[in-house]
Amino acid sequence: MHRAEGARALRELLRLPGPPDAVFCFSDELALGALRVAAEQGVRVPDDLALMGFDDIEDGRFAAPSLTTIAPDREQIAERAVQCLTERVFGRLEALPGRRIVVPHRVRGRESTGAAPAPV
Repeated sequence: MHRAEGARALRELLRLPGPPDAVFCFSDELALGALRVAAEQGVRVPDDLALMGFDDIEDGRFAAPSLTTIAPDREQIAERAVQCLTERVFGRLEALPGRRIVVPHRVRGRESTGAAPAPV
């Protein structure tokens, strides 16, 4: 998913009879594309539309307005992924049942949802 898809998706949402007042994007890349379209369409973020992403990429801090995001614990994600792969390869080669894995994460409130600007 890239910025162009986020831009396209927000264009479609803004065409709805009742456009949203908040959007949570699957990634910061998508959210940055949506942020661009909001500016082009005269939609004020966060006054008209609150916007949030997921990943906490560096570009989000430098966007105008800065992007609120969820910052996942990347080290924990990597550790859990390796653990799952190891179990699959060295434990049992057949498919394992699905399971839910939750890793620590933090919301980084920034301007796109009305939070005070954070220092860069």
